[in-house]
Amino acid sequence: MPLKIRIKNLNKKRKIDRIAVKAAVLRVLSGFRKSDCVIDITFVDTRRIKALNKKYMKRKGPTDVLSFSLAGKPALIGDIYISSDEAKHNTKRFNTCFRKEILLYAIHGVLHALGFGDKSAGEKKKIRRLESKFLKEIERV
Repeated sequence: MPLKIRIKNLNKKRKIDRIAVKAAVLRVLSGFRKSDCVIDITFVDTRRIKALNKKYMKRKGPTDVLSFSLAGKPALIGDIYISSDEAKHNTKRFNTCFRKEILLYAIHGVLHALGFGDKSAGEKKKIRRLESKFLKEIERV
């Protein structure tokens, strides 16, 4: 299966730099030597991410990223939903820019699809370290 990265923006209020998102996803996948992948990233609004979070995670309220993975051999298939509204909201909260938040969420979603968790303190430390590593690599380009 060849590598496919599909990006959809269902939140027309927020413009997404698809080229930058695709480059971020490719960087993470190449960092783990993954080439047989189909990754779908869908950008949604707060209303839709809340509904998805409730339906699949049994949690109330919005979240920034939801990632679903069918990790198998040899292919990885991942569906990632990103709330671009939450990204915009978090730019103020974390004193960052919209583009960087979006790229961080894309990286985070791909790491989840690759099997990295963030439930325990140890998992959080590892995934945050990887997010930082890939963000720095992308910013150098």
